[in-house]
Order: sequence, then structure tokens, then C-alpha cells
Amino acid sequence: MHRLLFILLILATLSVQSAYGKPIVKVAGYQFAPYLSQSNDGLYTGLSIDVVKALNGIQSEVQFEFVATSISNRYKAYKMKRFDMILFESPIWGWKNIEHEFVPLNIHDGELFIALKDKAVEQAYFDDFSTKVLSLVKGYHYAFAQWGVDPKQLNTQYNIQFVSSNKASIVSILKGRADIALVTWSYLQFYLAQYPEIKQQLLVSKKWDQKYDHGILLNPKAPISKQQLTKWISQLQEQKILPRLAANYGLHKNSL
Repeated sequence: MHRLLFILLILATLSVQSAYGKPIVKVAGYQFAPYLSQSNDGLYTGLSIDVVKALNGIQSEVQFEFVATSISNRYKAYKMKRFDMILFESPIWGWKNIEHEFVPLNIHDGELFIALKDKAVEQAYFDDFSTKVLSLVKGYHYAFAQWGVDPKQLNTQYNIQFVSSNKASIVSILKGRADIALVTWSYLQFYLAQYPEIKQQLLVSKKWDQKYDHGILLNPKAPISKQQLTKWISQLQEQKILPRLAANYGLHKNSL
């Protein structure tokens, strides 16, 4: 029985490769708008999907396929080889002790603090968290918290309301459920473009919790090498494809 299952697994793997006639490279992403969003009907959209399509368009050696993962389980899934690479990551977000290669994307983003102007009169409001409720996305890494993600440990230092997304963080501020939220800069621009009337209600910090340079984490045992991936990313940059895709989501090189 075990031998039969093994043979079926091998045949299934071969059939997947033969459908494209080339090796499959699995590219992971987790919900993190505007990089990846999932609609109610299950459709994934965002810059991650666009980059996967662009990588397939720039070369014909392999077939890149998107696979969904979760922010909290991505380390475990990576170690279990459920995907070969993950987009829009940083080595400082829990990857330092996990074997990987890093390929820069030259796409920049960061985290800012927001609060209601009714509570926050000036920028000094963001200097002291001791008496304030913070809204943080569960699983995200924040510089002010020394990159920790354990809710129990974080709640021994701060009064935190954990939410599931950047949108939920903004809503928690607007509805008075929290005093300060940390929001990804790109998502804040995306949200305010949809709801411009909200801008007048928010005080956005001038200081950053962190700025980061996005890249790709590649498993050294993936079907492609770091050199191959670097070449294709460089081609996407040289042909202005990657900058154009990033600009569609407000991620201009000099926008931060």
C-alpha cells in the first residue's frame, strides 16, 4: 500500500510538470494588501500575483505558480517545502536562522502610526504608549516591539488589541476601539484613496516604526538558483515592468 501511494505521488508530480513541460516553482504569498488580497469568491489579486505573471512572461525555463500561505504558518510551510520562494519578505522578520537566499526587489515600504485627531493633537501623542491601547496585526513584526510576535509576551509590555489586517487596524481607530494603530504605508495610501474623507480624521505620525526594502526569500534547494532569479528580476527592472507594476499600487521608488 505504501509503495502504491509513493508511485501515485510520483506520477502526480510528473503529470503536473508535464502539463507545462517545465519545472514548477511554487511562489507563496499571504494576505497583505496591496501585495495580496482575496475576494469573497476566493480570487487572489495584488502585486504578488502580478509579479508571478511577469516572471512567467520574462522567461520560458520554468513555470512559476502562486500558492497561498498564512502569515503565522509561513515559516512552518517553508520548512515543509510547500513552496520554493516567498515574495515581499525581509530577512529580519523571523528568517535569520532559517536557511534561505535573498533577492532584492527594490520596492520599499514601511510602517507608520495613526490616531484620531480628536485624541491626538500633535505628534508627541505617538511618543508614549504606556496609557494607550495599540492596534496591531497579529503575526506582523514591529520594530518598536523588537520584532516580537508572541501575543502573550507583547501584552506583558503593552495594552494591545490584535486584529487580522491593516484595514481592521484603521477601522479600530475610526471606531475608537484603540488609540494608536500601526499601518503599512502602502495600504494606508490605498485606503485613503478609496475613502478620502477619512484623511481629515486621522493624524499620521511623521516618524516611522520601520522602513523596509522588500525582496524574495528563495529556498536554496528550489528548482531555480539565486543567480537565475536575480537575472529575471533584473530584466523586469531594466524593462521597467516591475517599477510599473509597483507604481500601480502607489509604490514608487521615491514615494516614501
